Amino acid sequence: MRDRITSVIALLLLAIVTGTSYWYSRAMHWQAPGFIPEAAAPDLYARRIALTEFDAAGRAKQTLFADAMSHRSDTDEATFESPRIVSRRPDQPRVEVRARVADVEQSGEQVRMRGDVVLERSAFEGQAALTIRSEEMLALPDEDRYRTDREVTLQRGGSTIRATGMDFDNVARTVVFGADVLASFAPNR
Repeated sequence: MRDRITSVIALLLLAIVTGTSYWYSRAMHWQAPGFIPEAAAPDLYARRIALTEFDAAGRAKQTLFADAMSHRSDTDEATFESPRIVSRRPDQPRVEVRARVADVEQSGEQVRMRGDVVLERSAFEGQAALTIRSEEMLALPDEDRYRTDREVTLQRGGSTIRATGMDFDNVARTVVFGADVLASFAPNR
């Protein structure tokens, strides 16, 4: 008799566990899903940021400032609002680039800047400061190079050059213009 009571209690407990498990599995399907982000939604958002890259010796190479940043894990791209890239290499002229928006691609190797892009290089070793303006520019921070295939205006001292397309290399201190170059040079004083 005692064996039968033990068996009945064991069957009842097994039935309760089975029934509860079944009820939980069904209840999970009945509930409305919670927040499900879109595939292209940002997975990270930050405001007022400063990112500094250092060289192997621990010296700052460049700093990227921005009012806001969002990152998407599906493309591994980051978008910055009001970005400003400042070069910090002691052996090169200081370069600062500003824009309305920038997309950082390929783990920071390329920065695609858009909207009122202004590049300013400080005076260095007797060379006058220069300012380059365009609507769009590709920055290659590791190489300290800047490119565009859009209309560009370069001002240096009293001289102005307008062209379509440009490749500026801050290390070699050269600017190569594309097409439709129109220049007006002010005399040296």
